[in-house]
Amino acid sequence: MSARSTRWVSVACLLCAIVLSAAGQLGMKAGMQELHRLTAIHEFALTNAALTAFWPALLWTAGGLAAYGLSLLAWLAVLVRYPLHYAYPLLGLSYVLVYAGATHWALLMESATATRTTGTLLILVGVALVSLRDKRKMR
Repeated sequence: MSARSTRWVSVACLLCAIVLSAAGQLGMKAGMQELHRLTAIHEFALTNAALTAFWPALLWTAGGLAAYGLSLLAWLAVLVRYPLHYAYPLLGLSYVLVYAGATHWALLMESATATRTTGTLLILVGVALVSLRDKRKMR
């Protein structure tokens, strides 16, 4: 494999770890939020109507768990390819994606405040600062 294609695979693994981690968190949150809403309505009776109503919650949760599991596999591939001091801070980008998803996805619609947005922007600045490469210190 050429150095260029190896680099592309490394970056793809890192991006997959970040995006799938955020997708997993959002999916699990959507599933649990839906489950909470439904348990308040259905008093947890195991009727066919109640079970049918629970399917979306179960699917969101299962999808979130699957995405999170895949992010773990991608992260293992990242650990082989990058030094931990470089790769780990980049996972902070998943926090930014979760915040953006939670505040813009109609299913979750969490509030975006100036303080939270500023904190999220500080995460971006921190990731940028930590990920600046020093060629002499990289493997």
